[in-house]
Formats: sequence, C-alpha cells, structure tokens
Amino acid sequence: MFSLLSSWVLLALTLGYPPPLEPLGRLDVRMIPEASGIVKSRRYPGIYWVHNDSGNPPLIFAIRSDGRIVRQFRLDVPNIDWEDIAIDDRGHLYLGDIGDNAGVLPVHAIYRIDEPDPGSPAGEPLMASAISFYSLPRSSRFDAESLVYEEGNGILVAKYLDGREAELFSVPIDPPSPLTRPARPRSIGRLPGFIEPATGADMSQDRTLLAVCSSTVTRIYRRGHAQSPPWRLLGEVKYESLPIEGIGWDGRDLVLVAEGGGFYRLAEKTWRARSQRESSIRRPLRASPASGLE
Repeated sequence: MFSLLSSWVLLALTLGYPPPLEPLGRLDVRMIPEASGIVKSRRYPGIYWVHNDSGNPPLIFAIRSDGRIVRQFRLDVPNIDWEDIAIDDRGHLYLGDIGDNAGVLPVHAIYRIDEPDPGSPAGEPLMASAISFYSLPRSSRFDAESLVYEEGNGILVAKYLDGREAELFSVPIDPPSPLTRPARPRSIGRLPGFIEPATGADMSQDRTLLAVCSSTVTRIYRRGHAQSPPWRLLGEVKYESLPIEGIGWDGRDLVLVAEGGGFYRLAEKTWRARSQRESSIRRPLRASPASGLE
C-alpha cells in the first residue's frame, strides 16, 4: 500500500513537475556529517554559514553554493546541542544551543559572535561577544531546532512530536540575559498547520516571510496585519522524507541542508507554483459533498 507521501510523489510526476528540492552539491561529510543549521551571509556574497549538531566540535563553516568549504572557524564556546544559526544586519551571527530531546537541560544559551571574514585565515577561537541564557521549569520544557533573530530577540520554534501546531517563543538577546538571571521564553503564537516536528527556520531579511522546515515539508508564512494572526500560511511544499535539519533564505529562494551531506535549493518559482497547485488540488476535495471524501 502506498503511503500518503508516495501518493504525493506520484501525483507530482503525473502533473508533470519535478521534485521540488534541487540538489546544489554535497557537503563534505568528513567535516560536516550532521549539518544542523544554515544561514546566508549578508556581508560576504556567495557565502553560507553551516554548523554541525551535538557531538561535534564547536565549528562553523563558510561554504559556497556548491557545498564547497571555504573556511572553518572554531568558537570558544561549547557545542552541547547546537541546532540552528541566525544572522542580523549588524555583522553578527547567533548560534542556538537550544536542543533538548530528552527535556533534561534546565538552561540553554544563544551565542552572539562577530561574523568572521571567510577570506582571511582563521586564528584564535572566536569569542562570543554576548551570551543570552534562558530556562524553563521541568513541566514546560521543550525541544527546539529553529532560531531566527528579530529586533533584539531570538525567536524559537518549539519542536513538538504529538501533533500540536508548532509554537513560537521569544527570548531576549539584546540586552542578553545572564546565567544568574536566565530569561523565561514567552509564547508569541503558533504556526497554522505546522503539525510536523520543526527542524529549522529562517526569516527573510525584510522580516516579512518565515520559512520553517521538517523532514517532509517546508511551509512559508507571511507576517499578518493588525487584528490577524502573527503569521499566516502563504505556501506549502511537500517532498520525500529526508533528514532535513536547516533552512535559510537566499533572496526569495530557500536553501536546505540535511544530515549526511545533502544540500538543496527550493526556488521561489517552485514553492509558489507548488503551493498554488497543491492548494487547487485540495480545494475541490473539501468542497464537493458528492465526492464522498472527507
């Protein structure tokens, strides 16, 4: 029996459009075996920053669009469970040590570093220019693999495994919260329809679009207007199950990384077209009472 995912793949082939994720190249799995986050540099053209998950050295990698490593930099902070990387317009990168699969970590950290020049040799390990800590009581701890930066705050996307819609939490970064007084994440809403475990997120530079990925789907949300939900679903693209762990904006295209060296592009024309097609396919199924479909 075909799975629902297989049915979508067959439907895509029947309608004549290719799988949505375009391979860009391969990451060097000797150096980046468990890619967990990606963000495009806003200072150095053609550079993307990538890092590994927990259990790996505290390194960030500058890569090109074919996956080739340009430079690696060691950080002078631990990699307990790095899950995502974010960026601002002032030359800073943010490493989110935010993972907690077992719900046992009482404190998490978001590290701010000055973005290094990938054209210059790496020297001493990079120091964090700021560290913001947050904590949650045991009863309300959550795992997170997604971090974006917005106006002095880190926005986390809670990774739920029980079918709940993904929830957004805000953590203050500027000014940072010290370890002696860690911040308490504040819920700022949910992402409509995102019931899969979220594994990565990124906000567009103009702060109007939010992309969130999982192993089987990427959804794009548009910021809502006053008197409407904070984020409204704009697009949805499903694909074959892959160990997708990170997503980043590249203009209006998206780039995604996966464990095991996968590096993909989801072009704007593709996510917009696929979203329109899938929406038009679903609409009659919901609207036709004579079809017998629920």
